[in-house]
Amino acid sequence: MTNQTSPKTILILAANPQNTTRLRLEEEIREIDEGLRRANQRHQYKLEQKLAVRSRDFYRAILDYKPSIVHFCGHGVGQEGIVLEDDTGKMAVVPTDALASMFKLFATKGVECVILNACYSEVQANAISQYVNYVLGMNKAVGDKAALAFSVAFYDGLAAGYEVEEAYQLGCSQMMSFLEHETPVFKKKPSRDSEIDSEENPDLTAFKDFIPPNPYQGLAAFGEEDADFFFGQENFVDKLVEATNQQPLVGVIGPSGSGKSSVVFAGLIPKLRKEGNWLIEIFKPGKDPFLPLAFALVRQLEPEAGETHKMREAMGLASDFQRGRITVQQVISQILERNPGKRLLLVADQFEELYTLCQVKEERERFADELLTAISQENITLIFTLRADFYGYVLSYRPFRDALETYTPKLLSSMKREELQQAIELPAQKLDVQLEDQLTERILDDVGQEPGNLPLLEFALTRLWEKQKHRTLTHSAYSEIGGVKKAIANHAEQVYQKLTETEKQQAQRIFLQLVRPGEGTEDTRRVATREEVGEENWNLVSYLAGYQARLVVTGRHQKDLTPLPPSRPLPSPLLPLPSPLLKGEGKGVPRGTIY
Repeated sequence: MTNQTSPKTILILAANPQNTTRLRLEEEIREIDEGLRRANQRHQYKLEQKLAVRSRDFYRAILDYKPSIVHFCGHGVGQEGIVLEDDTGKMAVVPTDALASMFKLFATKGVECVILNACYSEVQANAISQYVNYVLGMNKAVGDKAALAFSVAFYDGLAAGYEVEEAYQLGCSQMMSFLEHETPVFKKKPSRDSEIDSEENPDLTAFKDFIPPNPYQGLAAFGEEDADFFFGQENFVDKLVEATNQQPLVGVIGPSGSGKSSVVFAGLIPKLRKEGNWLIEIFKPGKDPFLPLAFALVRQLEPEAGETHKMREAMGLASDFQRGRITVQQVISQILERNPGKRLLLVADQFEELYTLCQVKEERERFADELLTAISQENITLIFTLRADFYGYVLSYRPFRDALETYTPKLLSSMKREELQQAIELPAQKLDVQLEDQLTERILDDVGQEPGNLPLLEFALTRLWEKQKHRTLTHSAYSEIGGVKKAIANHAEQVYQKLTETEKQQAQRIFLQLVRPGEGTEDTRRVATREEVGEENWNLVSYLAGYQARLVVTGRHQKDLTPLPPSRPLPSPLLPLPSPLLKGEGKGVPRGTIY
C-alpha cells in the first residue's frame, strides 16, 4: 500500500440521517485529516470527503475520485446493510449485496482497501472482501468514541508507513480503554481467483443478479449530480460553454423533450464549476417571477444565513424589485463586489413559465426589463431554457427581440443517431452492464428522429435496466416493457389497474391538476402544491411518486421553486423501507444499534 510514488486517494463517505443517532463524523474526518497532515508520509495520501451520502453519491464519488481507500463512517444495521440518506435526509438502507456488487466493479478500478466504521458491518466486510484486497468492519455495535479512536490511529499508522494490517492492529490497540479492541475485524481477499461460493457464503447468493443503481433518468431532466452519466450532447455543450463565456445572454431553445434543462444542468454547469470562477444560481420564473429570482440572489448575498432568514429577505427583496425601490442590476453589482474575480451565472429554467403561470402582462415585461438591464454590466451571464412553441411570446416583446437579435440563441433539436447510441450505451458501460447484440440498433429504430422522444427513450431505459439479467440488457426484456413507444403507457396502465376504484378517481383528479392546457401551444406541465392536491390525496400522491410507480415527481429541486407555505412543493416520499428508527443522543452511543 505504501510503495507507490504517486499519492493514493482516501475517500471518506459519511452519512448521519436526520432520524438516526447523532455521531461525531465531522470530528472523525477532521482528526483523520489532521493526522495525515503532520505525518512523515503525508505526500503518499490525498484525502477527499463527501457528507450526507445518498446511494448515488456513494458510487459517483468513487467514480469521480478513483480512490485507493474507501472509508465509510456512519450507521450499520447488520444483515440488512449500511445506512445512507434519501433525498429528504432520512435513512435509506443500502443492502449488503448492493455494496458487494459495486465493489466488485470498483476493485477493478483501483480500490484496494475498504473501511466500514459502522456497527455490525462484518457481514458487509465479508461480502466486499471477495473482491477487494483489504476490508475492515465491525463485528458488533461500536461506540462513537471508540470508532473515532480506531479511525484516527489506523490512518496515523498508514501515514507513518505501516502496512494495512499493521495500521489495523494499531487502531485496535487504541480501543482497549473502551474495551472494544476485539470489535474491528480484518478481512483479506481470498487468494484463489474464483467467483463467490454460495455454499460457503449463503448471504451472497444474489450477487450475480444484483441490479446496480440506475444511471438513466426516466422522465426527469438530468441534474448536475447526474453529469457522470450524461452522454451524447458533448458537441452542443461545448458550444454552449463557449457562448456562455462570450456573451451575457444565452437562450437554449428547443421542442418539448429535447433535453434543454439537461444540457444546462448536467452539461454546462459542471464544466463551468471546473473553471472555478463562476457563481451559479438557478431559478424558475413561476407565477411571481421576482420572488424566485430574489431567492437566487439572496443565496449569493447571504450564503451562511438560515432558510427562514433567506425567505424573509427574499420576500422583501422581491417586493422592492416590483415597486422599483431597488433594481436587479444593483443587487448583482453588490454580489460581484463581494466576490472579486468571479462571474455570475443566472439560469432561468423553463422560462415559458413566465407566460404560462404569470398572468399579469405588465409584470412579465417589467421582469424582462430588469433582466435585460442587469446583463448590460460586466461579469454576468443569463441563460434561459425555453420551449420552442413559446419563442413567439418572447419575440413579441421588442426589447427581448432586440437582445436575441444581438445574442443569437442556441437551438436544440433531435439528437443524431450516433449521439443517441452514446446516450444508450455509455451509462451502462460505466457500470459494467452490457446490451445484447443489436439491441441498441433496435432501440434506435424505435426512437426515430422526433426530439420529443428523448424522455420516452430514457423512461424505457429505466424500465429495461430493472429487468437486466446477469448485468445484461436483453431483447426479451425490451419486448416485455413494450419498447420505447409503449413503455410508459404500459407502465402507467399497470399502476392504474392496481388502484381501487376510489383511488382511480383520485388519480384522475390529481393528474388533471398537473396539466395546463395550451392556447395555440402544446399543453404544459404544471407544478401543483400539496394544498391544491389536498391532504386526503396525499397517500396516493406518495405512492404515485414512489419507486414502484414513479408517475409524478415531488419536490426534487425544492430550492428552485417558490418555497412559501402552503405553496411549497410536495415533499419527496420515502421509499418503502423497514421503519425502526435509530434512536438515542449523546456521545458514545453505538453506531447502528436499533432500539
